[in-house]
Amino acid sequence: MRIPPPLVRLLRPALRVLRVVLTSRRQLNLPRWIRGRTFGELHGSVVAWLDSHLATVEHGAPWLHRVGTDVWDYCRGEVRSPFDFSLAPRFRASAGCGRQVIAVYGFDGDLTERLGQLAEALSAAGWERIGPLPMRAWADADRYALLSWQPNAVLDYPLGVDGTPPWGRPTLSPHMRLSWTSSGQATRLRQDPNRNRSDTRNYQSVESSDSEYWKLPDSALERYDHTLAVHLDLSYYSNPDALARRHRIPRHLLPTPPTR
Repeated sequence: MRIPPPLVRLLRPALRVLRVVLTSRRQLNLPRWIRGRTFGELHGSVVAWLDSHLATVEHGAPWLHRVGTDVWDYCRGEVRSPFDFSLAPRFRASAGCGRQVIAVYGFDGDLTERLGQLAEALSAAGWERIGPLPMRAWADADRYALLSWQPNAVLDYPLGVDGTPPWGRPTLSPHMRLSWTSSGQATRLRQDPNRNRSDTRNYQSVESSDSEYWKLPDSALERYDHTLAVHLDLSYYSNPDALARRHRIPRHLLPTPPTR
């Protein structure tokens, strides 16, 4: 049965209002929670810990010269309506936080030799290459590498933070992506529009450098033979039940629909 267009136009505003009413909930008050002591202590430990990864690699490869750094740190949270249908089982509210650091370096010397030395410095810090597949020599790896981290005697989990709060698992698991370029080659670092998104009820920026980081490799190549971009990515907070009493996140007073 086809609904007459005049009736559709008449019903459309009412359906919009009904949708807002059905999906509106008191969303998590992320700014208030981020200002709290518990989050502040966690965030401080995570920041220092990720910085120590870069410092350890730089110590093992002193020929690396950092030309710039960009940070994107954020939290997301959502209180879902019962009318927000999903096939996957989930709690009514959830929240999570992540931190991404981009450090760009310049260096001179034979590229193959330097990449071998870099691999040794990364291994000493607990980083092992996992891609791209099939595994080839660093110099033949299409100018990028993917790495995963495991704790060792040099770098362990931060003191008092041995897992992703509040549940304690999975353990903190940073990821790293490296890309390198030599003089005469096109650089690979690109601008990510997500890093400049505005705050909403469901997204809150914790720290953002707002730098033109994608221009750093070209700047490095003006002074050095090669450039290296290091991407560190860590999800440091995961709360799948943000309304549970022990790890409850405060909420806004007035209900609103979730905004992506």
